[in-house]
Amino acid sequence: MINALIIGCGRIFSKHYNSLKKIGENKIKIVGVCDLKDKKKNEINKKYGLKFFFNYKKAILKTNPDVAIILTPSGLHAEHISFCLKKNCHVIVEKPMCLKEADGKNILRLSKKVKKRVFVVMQNKFNIPIIKLRRDIQNKKFGKLLHGSVIVRWMRNENYYRQASWRGTWKYDGGVVANQASHHLDLMRTVMGDPISVYAQATNHLAKIQTEDTALILFKFKGKKTGIMEATTAMRPHNVEGSFSLMGAKGSAKIGGFALNEITYYYTGKSFSKKKYTTKPKNVYGFGHLEFYKHFLYSIKKNKKSEFECEEAYKTVKLINAIYKSIEKNKEIYLNQSTNSKRLGIN
Repeated sequence: MINALIIGCGRIFSKHYNSLKKIGENKIKIVGVCDLKDKKKNEINKKYGLKFFFNYKKAILKTNPDVAIILTPSGLHAEHISFCLKKNCHVIVEKPMCLKEADGKNILRLSKKVKKRVFVVMQNKFNIPIIKLRRDIQNKKFGKLLHGSVIVRWMRNENYYRQASWRGTWKYDGGVVANQASHHLDLMRTVMGDPISVYAQATNHLAKIQTEDTALILFKFKGKKTGIMEATTAMRPHNVEGSFSLMGAKGSAKIGGFALNEITYYYTGKSFSKKKYTTKPKNVYGFGHLEFYKHFLYSIKKNKKSEFECEEAYKTVKLINAIYKSIEKNKEIYLNQSTNSKRLGIN
C-alpha cells in the first residue's frame, strides 16, 4: 500500500479524490490533505472526513507519505516538489510541472540525486481517441508526418478568475499557453517531436488578468514538419473545441470535441466505427485521472520508466518558456538556445 498526502484542495481536488477512491485504499491510502484556507478545512472534514493540515511542511513530517500529490497553483509547484523530494517522497503534480525553466532543471537534478520520481498529470494522453492516434502513428499508418494543428477554444469568464486570486498572474499561473492549453501543447510535442523553433503572438481580448487569454503559435520541427496552435479562453458563451489535427503523407486525422474526446475525421485507408472512440465527459478534465493513477502504480511497482516523469515534463516547460519569450521578444525563438521567459513565474 502507498500512503499519499494531497497538497492543495482547489478545483481539481475532487477529480483526484474520486480517482483514488476507485483505486482503493488497499493500493493508495490518503493519509491527509493540506490547504491554507479555513473554509477548505470545514469542507474536507464534512464531506471527506480526512485529516487536515494548514502547513504542508508539517503535514509531510507528520504523515510521512510515500507520495505527495501537489494540486497547488503552478507558481508554487517548484517549491513544493523540491521540499517533498528532499523528504523522501515521490511526487505527483498537476500540469505544468513548474513555470520557470530553471526550476525544471533543478527538479530534474534533485529527483536524480534523491532517487525519487516526479510524475506530471497529463491525463488526456489516456483518452481513447488519443491512444488510437498514437498507436497508428507508431504503426506508420499516416506515413511521414507533415503537420500538426491545435485549436483550444474555451470559455473562462470573470467568475472563473475571481474564484482564486492567483489565476491569470505571471507569478503563479501564466495565461492560456501555460495553463489551459498546456495539455494540447504537450500532445503536439509528443506527436510531432521537440520543436526546432517557435514564433508566437498573444493578446488579451476579454479577461481582466495580467497574462494573455489568446495566443497564436507557429512551430518548426525536424524533417520540415510544421505546426500551428490557436488557443483562447475568450470563447463565449461556452467551451467549443479542444482539438488536435494531424496531416501525414498517407493519411490525416482530427481528434476533437471540447476535450480531445472524440474523432472528428480519420483517414488511414481503413474504415472503423468512430463511436467506439467517443467519450462524453462532463468537463474538460475528462476521464483520464483514474488511468493515470493506474499507470503510476504500475510504474512504481514494476520500476518502469514513464513518459509522465519530469524528464519529459521539463521539455514541455522549456517549450512553454520559449513561447512566452517569443511573445516578449516578438521574434522566432530556437529551442537549442536559452528559452527563459522574463515574465513567467516572476513577480
